[in-house]
Amino acid sequence: MTTEFDVFISGEAVDLVVLTEQLAAQSNWYAWFNDASVTNMMQHHYFPNTPALQVQFFKENIEGNRSTLQMGVVHKMDRVFIGVISLSAINFQHRKCEIGGLIGETRYQSLVYYVEAFRLMLDHGFEQLNMRRIYGGTLIKELADLLIRVFGFSLEGVKRQDVFKNGAYMDVYLLGLIKDEYKPVSRKTNNQEKGTDLV
Repeated sequence: MTTEFDVFISGEAVDLVVLTEQLAAQSNWYAWFNDASVTNMMQHHYFPNTPALQVQFFKENIEGNRSTLQMGVVHKMDRVFIGVISLSAINFQHRKCEIGGLIGETRYQSLVYYVEAFRLMLDHGFEQLNMRRIYGGTLIKELADLLIRVFGFSLEGVKRQDVFKNGAYMDVYLLGLIKDEYKPVSRKTNNQEKGTDLV
């Protein structure tokens, strides 16, 4: 699909772009959630997804929603839509929100792109939306350790055997980051390891 992307936040390796109904209907966005390897450690792949369901999700959860900011992740050089990143449950009274992301195109699943998209969204949450606290959760202990090391997140707790996935009950690692603790990083500090995703 040939697409002109509306860039909202420009990065070094990726851009964060405005999601549209066209992207929901005509891209691989819907198919990422049908791929067992992409969603292996995520709370997805329980029921099949379709382009129509992805459009419905866009209309009901993204379009015009001021409590959720979900952006597309586009590879800057190749101009390929490779993933999504979001701030959700945005609460301006308490100045907090939840972050989550996915790199869905398997050939672009590198920590370079994942970490930069994460950094761009954290920057926006703290510096533009005036959030004080950004939190998230993951099934993957190694990802929790990465976010603690790279960005300064703290492990705030573990929900034991909270999610049933791949035939087993799994723990969810809960992370939180206060603005004063945030350690912005350049993509030059990252490597090319294959990345994974927040739930």
